[in-house]
Amino acid sequence: MTPAALLPVAFAPRRLPAFRLTLAAALLAQACLPGLARAADDVPQLSPVRVTGAAEKLSDPGQTEGSQSYTANTVTIGKSATNVRDIPNSVSVVTRQRMDDQNMTTVQDALRETTGVSAMSYGDGTAYFTARGYETDVQFDGVPANGALQYLPQFDLAMYDRIEVLRGPAGLLQGFGSPAGTVNLVRKRPLDDFSLTGSVMAGSWNNYRTELDVTGPVTADGRVRARAGLAGQDRDYSMDEAHTRQGLVYGSLEFDLTANTLLTLSAAYQKTRMEPFDYGLSTYSDGRFVDGPRSGFYGVDWARGDTDLSEFYAELSHRFANGWTGQVSMNYRATDLDSKYGYIDGPVDPATDQAAYWLQFQKDRIRWMGLDTHASGPFTLFGRTHTAMVGANYAERKQDSRSSGAGIDSVDIHHIDVPEMDVPFTSGDNSKSSQMGVYGQLSFNVADPLTLIAGGRQSWYRNATQPVLPTAGDTRRDPEVRKFVPYFGAVARLNPWLSAYASYSDVFAFSEAWQMTADGKPLAPRTGKQYEIGLKGEFLDGAANASLALFRIRDNHRAVPDDANPGRYVSQGEAQSQGVEAEITGRLLPNWDVYAGYTYLQTRYLSDPTQENQIVNPESPKHLFKVWTTYRFTPDVLPGWRVGAGARVQSRTSRNGESWQGGYAVVDAQVGYRVNRNLDASITLNNAFDRHYYSRVPSSYYSVYGEPRNVMLTLRATY
Repeated sequence: MTPAALLPVAFAPRRLPAFRLTLAAALLAQACLPGLARAADDVPQLSPVRVTGAAEKLSDPGQTEGSQSYTANTVTIGKSATNVRDIPNSVSVVTRQRMDDQNMTTVQDALRETTGVSAMSYGDGTAYFTARGYETDVQFDGVPANGALQYLPQFDLAMYDRIEVLRGPAGLLQGFGSPAGTVNLVRKRPLDDFSLTGSVMAGSWNNYRTELDVTGPVTADGRVRARAGLAGQDRDYSMDEAHTRQGLVYGSLEFDLTANTLLTLSAAYQKTRMEPFDYGLSTYSDGRFVDGPRSGFYGVDWARGDTDLSEFYAELSHRFANGWTGQVSMNYRATDLDSKYGYIDGPVDPATDQAAYWLQFQKDRIRWMGLDTHASGPFTLFGRTHTAMVGANYAERKQDSRSSGAGIDSVDIHHIDVPEMDVPFTSGDNSKSSQMGVYGQLSFNVADPLTLIAGGRQSWYRNATQPVLPTAGDTRRDPEVRKFVPYFGAVARLNPWLSAYASYSDVFAFSEAWQMTADGKPLAPRTGKQYEIGLKGEFLDGAANASLALFRIRDNHRAVPDDANPGRYVSQGEAQSQGVEAEITGRLLPNWDVYAGYTYLQTRYLSDPTQENQIVNPESPKHLFKVWTTYRFTPDVLPGWRVGAGARVQSRTSRNGESWQGGYAVVDAQVGYRVNRNLDASITLNNAFDRHYYSRVPSSYYSVYGEPRNVMLTLRATY
């Protein structure tokens, strides 16, 4: 039976032959899985001696793969493995089980389903993310990366074990960064035991996908372990014309060099082609939304975007005899972007549906290098045991950019027919930014229920830019910025299952590069502070977790226009973000898994010559609620069957404070059936009530519709 016969949607035959080869290979591999698993079991063994103990635990103490849980009690976002209850900040984890249950395939999918995070689509397949009214930072396996998340392509979720999100300033971990907090993308690691998994997915708009992953010991004694995987996707979209093809391969090796020393090496490569793609509609010149169909395509049919992502990661961990652990990590990521496209260049005339149009040609080469080393462990003072953590890291970002463009005075937005052309690059620059920091933290166990935490980070930041087009120029080196950022917290274990906490953290962030002072120098960095208090609970022997947080952020020295020097700025603005976050995750009953998160957010300018008392970021909703739940029927009722449902509900949003999208709710539903212990099937109805909404609200440029009602059939095999 073909996918078209299984699903109540139309699957066009174009472009399928190439994909069918991949799909057939995946199906063939999955058909062979039982034999491969049996073959592995049938190989004669000479009773190998397995090295057990510290080295195995060093691999990834926060691993969620195989837990079959929506919650995680241990996270690694704070450098060392820490119980979530012992971190005096709001922390959420998207586990591997929830990624699979909700068919998440992109970082945007996962962060869109994370408490307190708003995920906005960008027309080129990327996205941007905010928390507490500000854009989030990112780490890769705990290694900070400057400007590596927003508006940039990311690896497919197939290679990740979990996503950890710490909300609120993370200066101790990140260095210079946003008040929003940071996202930690944690890769899958090789497993101690053989495992072979695969999946195929087929959905609306010719959306086909396959995954394959194999892991296990390489040597008889299990001291060398490996993992390899791939993911491929070929899909159209609800909008006409748009199409994407993507392929990912990844692999990793772990070596137990000694019983207490572990070396990890991993690499990944991903190639994506969007051909064509579309940035969407703007608004009418009077601020109204253009009432265009969700299937409308407003790009040029010759648009294309090619992306190559590659990454290499190395980690050396050691556990010392005194209980301390040390780790050295290195992450290198390369992104190459090559695109040409067209978009509506500004507001649309409401009388004629005419607008200016712009053709853009862009090429970017971006390289990130991150290094981190840290050690943590216990020490004794005044008859009590405390913990300490000390470390240093370095993050570097290099970017070479070239671009050009051509304008068209007017087009009919409903009939865009612009011939293909090539325009030589007319603008370009090379830039390099780097930051280095040393950090430390002490956790004092001053009484059995009370821990006081004090820490800080000294950071150094440098930035240099050199124009290369239209003519080469001298390198402009910004003055080096140095800053110490303190951090304080307290955690009180009120009883075996409930903790109360409080924390204070400093904010230190940079203004936009184009916001210059009257004398042509960069603005002084923004400063600020956050206060946060909350409760965290661990229930049902760790099967479920809940948290409640109240926070207030003051953001000072924001850029505001310099009235005496038009086009220039001064650091005099002040803003405030405050709110409440609540979350519950885990298995509330033996067959019932739940994730639910609610955020109340209030932001406003406290001091600004033109925006005082207005909302700082109207794209971040005041109310944001997310839920997903799965119930598995017992064998005596409906053996093997399960049902799932979820919703995303938010209040009104805007990008310019003038054109608003009203609040909306998007509901998803799912039915699943476990055929046997190895094979599982599910069918998911996304946006079940076909809610019309924008994933990115229109403004003077760009918008993206949320996906209409669609269906996804998923088959998963595990051996």
